[in-house]
Amino acid sequence: MNITYEHPYGYISEGKVFLKGYMDTPDREIGVVKETNEAAIQYFEKRFQDAEKKVADLEKMIESAENKGSFLMKLIHLRTYLQEFKGLGDFPVLFAKLHELETFLKGLININRQRNLEIKNQIIQELASLVDDTNWKETGIKIDELKTRWIKTGAVEDHLQAKIEEEFASHIKAYYNNKKEFFKNKADELKDRLNKYRILVDKASILKLSEDFEATAHAFKQLQNDWKAVGKVPQKKVERYWERFKKINNEFFFRYKQYKEGVPVEQIKPLDPVEQARAIQEKLCKKAESLIGVNTDESSNQAKDLLVAWKNEVTNPKYLDKNLANRFRYACDRIFEESYLMRVVLRKYPDFYKKPTLDQFRIKTSFLRELIRKDEQEVNVAESAQEYKPEHKSFNLATQKRKIQVKQIMLEEFDGELKKIYNNK
Repeated sequence: MNITYEHPYGYISEGKVFLKGYMDTPDREIGVVKETNEAAIQYFEKRFQDAEKKVADLEKMIESAENKGSFLMKLIHLRTYLQEFKGLGDFPVLFAKLHELETFLKGLININRQRNLEIKNQIIQELASLVDDTNWKETGIKIDELKTRWIKTGAVEDHLQAKIEEEFASHIKAYYNNKKEFFKNKADELKDRLNKYRILVDKASILKLSEDFEATAHAFKQLQNDWKAVGKVPQKKVERYWERFKKINNEFFFRYKQYKEGVPVEQIKPLDPVEQARAIQEKLCKKAESLIGVNTDESSNQAKDLLVAWKNEVTNPKYLDKNLANRFRYACDRIFEESYLMRVVLRKYPDFYKKPTLDQFRIKTSFLRELIRKDEQEVNVAESAQEYKPEHKSFNLATQKRKIQVKQIMLEEFDGELKKIYNNK
């Protein structure tokens, strides 16, 4: 080989630039002379400076980084890149620096992976303690938190990774299988309880027309105890069975009462469904009317419960007593209007109940007149507009008119009370 130019790390031969072998690598061609030998050498020396800078930059990034281990692959890629790099310089020094950095990073990674293993083992222990916990809402939150911690925790040693991932996944699977089985059992239990209610209804239906009154009365009381012992079921699920069971009980004990009063068996009459329905309606109506004038939030809540009870009890329109229905509706409206009026009054006059009776009626009357005025104004607007969009979505014209009538009756009563007070002065 005819060498025309020597360099500490390379040479030029026959117009080609070569890098001398190092670290068991042979000499290799890295370029050609385009102008002069000196210019070619300077060019490849400059390229080596670029390689030095890449190594130095990597070292700085590692020093300043929090997660230093993340730079290991970048280092490996840089080393592979430099093995084919075309430049003139002391490459063994660069590779020695990369080896030093690699040793340092692998040491950190081993430490981190050991710490990750400890963290993940702790997570698995916490997870194992929750697998059989049936407090599903709170436990579900804890499980999600453990899953998040697991994801955020780095890898462990390669030979342990598959095993620990499998252990974590098995606990997660066990938890969700337990949850699935729990709710399946709950559904089966609900189905079984509903079936028991149905059987009790069927038994009661068979017994209700028996004329062996004493034995049947005892049997009905046992059925009632059995009903209580069945267990909890959502109200909506059991409601239809309860209504039938209650109706059958009422029918039998209506006949049983006649028997106890000495009515001959052949003359005992079954319960008239119209009378039964009217008795229920009258009971609800009197309860609502007893709440008028109470003026508390509790009375308003009770009125709401009574409305629900009316809806559940009075299910057959042909048994509806219109007079009782109107009384009941008025009583509930009156309770709601009184409750609302007092909320308005107490916002303005927190010491209302400390005032003299005369002042109390004056204040209530004044506020009630203003409420009627606003209601009538809204009704007038609704009736005159072709497309009226009320402020409240619950607005109903007929309902609003009915509320005005209730307020007007209240106003007449308040005015009457005021006249009595004035006359007694």
